[in-house]
Amino acid sequence: MKKLILSTALLASSSFVFSAATQADNLNYISGGFSDFYDSDFYVEGSTTIAPNWVGEVQLTDMGDYSLRAGAKYFLDMGADQQFNTFLKGGVSHYDFEYDDDTSAYAGIGAMTKLSQQTTAIVDASYDWGLDGFASVGARLRYAFTEQFSADAGFRGNFNSIDNEVYLGVTYNF
Repeated sequence: MKKLILSTALLASSSFVFSAATQADNLNYISGGFSDFYDSDFYVEGSTTIAPNWVGEVQLTDMGDYSLRAGAKYFLDMGADQQFNTFLKGGVSHYDFEYDDDTSAYAGIGAMTKLSQQTTAIVDASYDWGLDGFASVGARLRYAFTEQFSADAGFRGNFNSIDNEVYLGVTYNF
């Protein structure tokens, strides 16, 4: 009996989930949540399409006094029929501490792909010339609950004695 009820509930909700999932890889969003990067507790980030194949992005965390990354991604093969949407990214990073700060550039390459109707994976590798320079690789999963809301979980492994980063948050697509 429990299996029948569960099966009926899953079938009834599947059309809602599939229609909502199309926004999981939407590039116009604001996101926020828990961040573990040095002494940080939260992050807020967002992105928006600014021209064909171009997406502007900003991320703010409370690491130190604060850290800010602002830049853009250029998608090399953007399109709904693509298995992977590869991108180049670059911008400016700023790390502010009580007695010191550091502003520099960052650059990288990455890809987005749909793992399922609801789930999008985003992977990238980058180099940031701030904090004496460090390379990093990251992976993030975004799972769509509704057309506008999804959950994010991500990890970034940093090199050159820079702490790794963990992100858990909620995203609103607009």
